[in-house]
Amino acid sequence: MRKIKESYKRTLLFLAGDVLIIPLSYLGAYFIRFGELEGFTEKFSIFLLAVMIFGYLCVFYFFNLYSLKKNPLSLGSLFSICIAVFFASFFITILNYALFLFPIGRGILAMANLCILMLAFFWRGLCQQSFKYIIKPKKVIIIGTGEDATEIAGAIESNSYDYELLGLVAENEGSERIDGNLSKSDRADSRTIGQTSQLLEIVDKYDVDQIILARPEKNASHFTKDMLKARLRGIEVVDVPEMYQILKGRIPIKYIPDDRWFLKTRGFSSTNNSPIGRIKRILDFSLASVILFLSLPLWPLIALAIKLNSRGPVFYAQNRIEKNEAVFALHKFRSMIEPAEENEPLWADKNDKRITAAGRMLRKLHLDELPQLWDVIKGDMSLVGPRPERPEFVEELKKQIPYYSLRHLVKPGLTGWAQVNYPYASSMEGSREKLEFDLYYVANQSLFLDLKILLKTAQIILLGKKKEFAG
Repeated sequence: MRKIKESYKRTLLFLAGDVLIIPLSYLGAYFIRFGELEGFTEKFSIFLLAVMIFGYLCVFYFFNLYSLKKNPLSLGSLFSICIAVFFASFFITILNYALFLFPIGRGILAMANLCILMLAFFWRGLCQQSFKYIIKPKKVIIIGTGEDATEIAGAIESNSYDYELLGLVAENEGSERIDGNLSKSDRADSRTIGQTSQLLEIVDKYDVDQIILARPEKNASHFTKDMLKARLRGIEVVDVPEMYQILKGRIPIKYIPDDRWFLKTRGFSSTNNSPIGRIKRILDFSLASVILFLSLPLWPLIALAIKLNSRGPVFYAQNRIEKNEAVFALHKFRSMIEPAEENEPLWADKNDKRITAAGRMLRKLHLDELPQLWDVIKGDMSLVGPRPERPEFVEELKKQIPYYSLRHLVKPGLTGWAQVNYPYASSMEGSREKLEFDLYYVANQSLFLDLKILLKTAQIILLGKKKEFAG
């Protein structure tokens, strides 16, 4: 089992504090309001507190309160927490009315949220000051000095919170010393600290936590025994694609050694018939049905805008590729002129001239995707997964991009890991990079990752924020 990523440990520490802060704040507010705690459990049941905690945590995540800040005790951080607490209290009030049919007293709500605001603010400052003492960066060495080693070294050095790069280990059987006495061939990279014949000596000298193998495994036979001995000492050994997943949230196609890598990677052997897959299907059906029902009042307005703006049908269906490369009809509100294509299929560009004025507005608000909720309910799609592509494009993409078909091991989604981490792709190169994010999703699929993607999607829609790696 893969060890918990260092940044996740920090997030879990933030979360642990918030899980305690939220109920304790309401407990304290109740005591201040009534001068006693009798009757608190009648007003705030365990189930209600659990729902409230979950609601606060989701809103806090939505407002990036679980990411590291350069100065967590700044006015900017305090303002972010103020905004998050305000929206969380509003969300909890609505949720409480909907589920439990009684209000939380305004006095208790105000005092509790003031406590949450101050405690969450100082908790984050305390945590960030404590990280340097309780969560040490992993000490890492890289075996190899080629392009892949150099690239992963740069990625590690940009993540000083989680990792400390000690250096690169060159394969040079002629050199017998470490550090300053390397031969000329060893000095290809100034970060080189030795060669593979000295691996165990380097591991002991630098107290290494992790070894990254940035060279083909088939050419590593002469120091495999040393790597196994390092493993027996509790040192992790990972390859470049696995490390790239941790650092960048994607699987780099160019560094995949061969097809067998996917056969031994978690996610590429699982199916939707697993218990997790069945739970996901139930959640897909339930959430899609609720969102579809809540959005129905908008549909006549959208249809009117489309008809007033251009000629043609309100809806359109287009063949797309789903799981196991089956074809299904994807449904959308029409956002382009009719007909949009004549002789051959064309890539849709973000600033495509075929997009109508009403269509541009619908795309900006992602309202053109609403009919796909029906596709989710039918089971052709999921809420989260790789975006489905057209059959004509898939055939061409499979010819030019290795492993493209692997994205079809899971159901396509309304949103996906690539959508929250990468800009709009309208070219072969863009599709190649988005595939790397899709492969990461297939390899690491889980209900937690789906929830993270859904929250990031809502964040992008409402706040317009998108980072290359949503971390």
